[in-house]
Amino acid sequence: MPRPAIIETVRFRAFALAVLLALPLAVGAEESNPPPDAGDLVLRQLQALRAHDFAAAYALASMELRRNFRRAEFEWMVKRAHPEIASSDFAFVVRTHSAGDYLYVTVKVRGRNGQNVEALYEVVQEKGLWKVNALSTRRDDGLL
Repeated sequence: MPRPAIIETVRFRAFALAVLLALPLAVGAEESNPPPDAGDLVLRQLQALRAHDFAAAYALASMELRRNFRRAEFEWMVKRAHPEIASSDFAFVVRTHSAGDYLYVTVKVRGRNGQNVEALYEVVQEKGLWKVNALSTRRDDGLL
């Protein structure tokens, strides 16, 4: 008989997946051709993080993210909450789609810790440049 904690974890993951899958539909996502530089921005940030250049990665963050995290807090948060993002072996963009004023970039990442994640980046435009506004990750057992 499954333990209650395992059942709750499975239910939560199923719910979280359903929310992520429904998000583009709920906000009227457009599949028009989003600008390729949004995906390039995410890959540049991952490259900076791979080189442990947190200052360069932080420079690619939006004003909103920078209001919530100073540079040292940003480094701590990324290392603690997203270790695969903080130190990756490789990454590639799977999909970019728009919803309102935001772009969402889905990236598959293999961390140096051997774990695979799918990352969803929220990207916004500020003064004509794309900036990383938010990040969420989930385990991805099907990367390769």
